[in-house]
Amino acid sequence: MSTRSDRPTADLPELSSGVTLVDVDDDLGVTPVQALLLDRVLGSDGPAFWVDGANRANTTRLRELAPADRVLDRVEVARGFTAHQHTALLDRLAGRLAARASPSVVLATGLDARYRAADVDRELAGDMFVRAVASVARVARVHDAPVLVTRCRDDAFSRPLRRAAATRLTCRATPFGPRFEDAAGEAETLVYRGADGWTQTTLAYWREVLEHRARMHDSAALDRPAAATGVR
Repeated sequence: MSTRSDRPTADLPELSSGVTLVDVDDDLGVTPVQALLLDRVLGSDGPAFWVDGANRANTTRLRELAPADRVLDRVEVARGFTAHQHTALLDRLAGRLAARASPSVVLATGLDARYRAADVDRELAGDMFVRAVASVARVARVHDAPVLVTRCRDDAFSRPLRRAAATRLTCRATPFGPRFEDAAGEAETLVYRGADGWTQTTLAYWREVLEHRARMHDSAALDRPAAATGVR
């Protein structure tokens, strides 16, 4: 990943196939990974899937970020509210994808959240979490697709996820915009020059970044026919 912070730009990290663990500053919320998901949809043909385990699946914000509503027709969102439900969703996703075209990207936010609940036996929770990690790793491996995952905490419990991740990114807030950095310490800072000065981490900032990225991708995704499913 190269550093491009010396010029006004709207760069986002290029996603590789495999599991990518993304740790985001709390102040930035889920928006950076939503932007990565939408950018991938803009630049590819396949569907995108978002499985949420931490009440982070804000589809209103996703709709506000998208350069056009049509982009969202290829994004499916599912939420797991218990550990058992979350595990079942991931198993079902892996099964569904076996009979479908490969996804452009899969996003799993708060992968460890439901397995930390007090009402789940600790040993059982650990086993179920390992199963959840195996499910997302299988999707990445079978479909040779990027799978983005986030976690609630970096601790011993989430270690299986860290081990399964082929790539790790962090996203930090800086005075000049969000800074993506990989495990090697190579950074790519998003800096976008607006008419009124430097925009930073607001919704308008991310929307402008994605509009710029849509132009980079020749806006092909904006012209595709609507699908039967999508963000609700």
